[in-house]
Amino acid sequence: MEDQRSEIARKHLLPERPFLHGMASAFDLFGVLNEGKRERLLANLQADFQERSERDIMQDAWRRTAQSLYRAIQKYEETER
Repeated sequence: MEDQRSEIARKHLLPERPFLHGMASAFDLFGVLNEGKRERLLANLQADFQERSERDIMQDAWRRTAQSLYRAIQKYEETER
């Protein structure tokens, strides 16, 4: 469970110490704390989206293959009767 939390925090660039980060961001007048963070977060989200879309395409292809195979088996069984 802790590994999953740390992976989510790393992937979405969450601070390790949220309270201290919140206090520091209150005094961060020039936005130095979040410099470059948005770009890294966007890159991580785009990589996740790409991975999910590739996985969805593969699942769809396997689903269609299974449906075709099922129909072929049904037609074969009908002709055998």
